[in-house]
Amino acid sequence: MLAAILIVAVGVGRVLFVPDTLPWLLFIPATIAIALVLGKGPGLFAAGISTATGIASLGAIDHPTWMPRQQWVAASLFLVVMIGLVMLTAELRESLRRARRLNEDLIESERQAVERQAFLSGVLASSTDCIKVLDLDGKLTFMSEGGQRVMEVSDFNEVAGCPWPDFWQDAGNAEAKAAISAARQGEARNFIGKADTYRGTPKWWHVAVSPIAGPDGRPDRILSVSRDITNLHASEEERDRFVRLAENSTDFIGMARTDGSVFYLNDAAKLLVGLEDADTARLSIADFFAPEQAEMVAREVLPAVERDGHWAGEVDFRHFQTGTPIPVLYSVFPITDAAGALIGYGTVTRDFRERRRAEDDMRLLNGELAHRLKNVLAVVQSVAAQTLRGIPEAEAASQNLSARLVALGAATDVLTGSSWRSADLRELATRALSPHGRLGERIILSGPPVTLKPEVTVAFALALHELATNAAKYGALSNEAGKAMLTWSVTGMGEDATLAVCWRETGGPLVTPPARSMRPASAVSSKTDGPPGSD
Repeated sequence: MLAAILIVAVGVGRVLFVPDTLPWLLFIPATIAIALVLGKGPGLFAAGISTATGIASLGAIDHPTWMPRQQWVAASLFLVVMIGLVMLTAELRESLRRARRLNEDLIESERQAVERQAFLSGVLASSTDCIKVLDLDGKLTFMSEGGQRVMEVSDFNEVAGCPWPDFWQDAGNAEAKAAISAARQGEARNFIGKADTYRGTPKWWHVAVSPIAGPDGRPDRILSVSRDITNLHASEEERDRFVRLAENSTDFIGMARTDGSVFYLNDAAKLLVGLEDADTARLSIADFFAPEQAEMVAREVLPAVERDGHWAGEVDFRHFQTGTPIPVLYSVFPITDAAGALIGYGTVTRDFRERRRAEDDMRLLNGELAHRLKNVLAVVQSVAAQTLRGIPEAEAASQNLSARLVALGAATDVLTGSSWRSADLRELATRALSPHGRLGERIILSGPPVTLKPEVTVAFALALHELATNAAKYGALSNEAGKAMLTWSVTGMGEDATLAVCWRETGGPLVTPPARSMRPASAVSSKTDGPPGSD
């Protein structure tokens, strides 16, 4: 439609302004312009319309043949020429469009190439792997920026052209040379070796070596990618040391999954419970205990490990062949993955049979010693009572001596009960004071747990007995309303800790001055120097 309107307008202009001698002058540029702008189809259409419009503008109705024959020939030639020009213009238009499209594609390709180069440069710069290119002789021709950092190379020109295998030590040097030989044959190789950085830092590397094909498809250069595995290698060495320690340990070492299934037992563990030649693949944690202890482990031990990170205590394993209980110190710890999630339980368990037997023997000896000591104290008490019998002034001394011997026996009971290692202050006070009054009513004890050393236990028991005896005779325990309170506290930590003990009496009789004073020590000495019965 646009082409027809344009051609009709050109025809009107031709009639108005162009003489008949040049009838086709304006139609030529108009048709070419339509073909150039709108394409070949509109151009051919414009050529036909131009011819028809030109003929219409030249002819006369009163002429017998409408238009002279020469004009018909001219019109025909105009149509043929215009068709050719339209075809040529359309092809030129397509050529221009293709050229523009190719130019755009070229610009896009260049942009993508620049982006790809920038991306590859960024990858090489940020990679922690050492990426190198070698010639076929194994000499360095390229090293990535990231590789230069990890290899501690400040300027690649310092190492360019150096033989790459010379960087490797011991077996790694032979592996590097073998990898280069394989790459020349078109094969890829991997190896692990030790090599120092350019500044001398020792490292372990995982290396991949592969050929780079040239235009003819044959190896032209060699690519080497080295990854620093120093930390991983150290972890593997640590794991190997742990495995050797576990295998050579005389303690029971085992590991189990969170569902209880056992996946590792060392030789000492198998020997302890009688599994030397047994298949341990289907064992669970519960199989190592009697039913009641297995329930306790599932209910208390494993949740404590997950909650607190550790559990230790004395339990009994069972021997798989005989069913005999085996006393052990059971220590359990969690096994976690890299993210810290619990994946199982580990145990280092120590055989306590010898210690249990020694403790039983010690308890037996302590019981026998306590029995014999009580017999000795009873004999001493009897001898003292017989010696002082009949002496009126010595009756009170005899009673005091007997009471002190009883307190001494109570103190030794506490010591023998703890294998002469230590004594609990509250237990010692309970035994020494309970004969003098009801604990919790007349005698009040208050204080934190304190363990006394053996060398002070007997003296402390005698001191408590002396305080309670005086309270029963003259103080708060001599009536029905008084009370005696023994309190103690600890201040400080460790070696600097201090024990403070307080004995306090309330509700006792009023304190009065003594009726008589003590005789001088010299008088006592002179009195006892004489023969018996001279007083």
